[in-house]
Amino acid sequence: MLGAAGALLAVPAAAQPAPATLFESDMSRMTGMTPSDPMAGMSMPSWALMLMGVARLQYNHQGGPSGDDAVESSNWSMAMVQRDLGRGRLTFMMMNSLEPATFPAGGTPELFQTGEAYQGRPLVDRQHPHDFFMNLSATYRMSIGEAGAAWVQLAPVGEPALGPVAFMHRASAGENPTAPIGHHWLDSTHIASDVVTLGGGRGRLSLSASAFHGREPDEHRWDLDGGALDSASARVKVSLGHGWSAQVSYGFIHDAEELAPGDLRRTTASVHYGEEGDRPQAVSLMWGRNREEHGTSDAFLLEGAWQLDARNQVFARAERVEKDLVLLATKGLEPEGGPTVPVRAFTLGYLWTLATAGRVNLGLGADLSFYAYPAVLREVYGEHPVSTHVFARLRWGRGHGH
Repeated sequence: MLGAAGALLAVPAAAQPAPATLFESDMSRMTGMTPSDPMAGMSMPSWALMLMGVARLQYNHQGGPSGDDAVESSNWSMAMVQRDLGRGRLTFMMMNSLEPATFPAGGTPELFQTGEAYQGRPLVDRQHPHDFFMNLSATYRMSIGEAGAAWVQLAPVGEPALGPVAFMHRASAGENPTAPIGHHWLDSTHIASDVVTLGGGRGRLSLSASAFHGREPDEHRWDLDGGALDSASARVKVSLGHGWSAQVSYGFIHDAEELAPGDLRRTTASVHYGEEGDRPQAVSLMWGRNREEHGTSDAFLLEGAWQLDARNQVFARAERVEKDLVLLATKGLEPEGGPTVPVRAFTLGYLWTLATAGRVNLGLGADLSFYAYPAVLREVYGEHPVSTHVFARLRWGRGHGH
């Protein structure tokens, strides 16, 4: 599977399909929080509206004795309005998800997934739904010369300067409907509360810093979770040219987990190809480290997507994450903080575009996931569990670059 994902880097130029590109996914560019905002030079004397989103109806089968089945919907929508104001541009964004109603109670089944809590117990082998409010933010960006910019963002719900772009917005994740099992090592802060971000950059380099409320959202998914600005992060992003980019970030997160008191220090680094979604291929290599009171653990992720032509896309993901052994073995019935064990997950998927009408796109897709883990977990997870999703996907709107 590593070879399948890595092969996305090695497609000869002559073999690349000409017009097909991946869905634009870098939310920081869409709000103008980079020096090279593609819409910076476009005059907007009045409000300009952008609508986009995705909804999947899917059958989810997670194999083995720890697995489960569900018919569910993963979904999100975004509304963004922008206009020129003074020497800069003001952007309002709202993202919403109906997953609190369209996911099973306690979240969607996903083998080896961990993070957050439900009804007083940690979630294990489940991915929590997103809150109804995934993003609620106001951003002001001002150009400085021809190649520079500065920005400030205020967000009751938003994404602080920590980690790569969240999985559902990464071009390299393609049409993969599933969160990585390393989500809480890499990009889980994308729905943090009360985020204040300041940033600036010039040319290919940008630096941003955030203050935010560190506690992860609670199980009441329809409201806003506020709190003190008790956490902080900083991120450096660089455009390397020829479609390549990279980021390094560090964050101090105060008392992140409801059931595991204590502060968390997260470090991430990632390299991306085709991050802007304007190429037939997109690949990301990511690393995240969580340093907590009870120990340090790492996550590695390689994922890629290849738009073969206007109708066909393949996507792949390979992960290695150090997970708490006791948490996986007892499903949270005993306290966490014991030894960690490496868990590997491999996913290969395909999406076929069935129909396109204007900016509305209907597709059918499926994926398969395989796992490798220590023998000590075989009694709990079985010998060779296999998981799959089969889904219909509706997508509307387009990002910049199309």
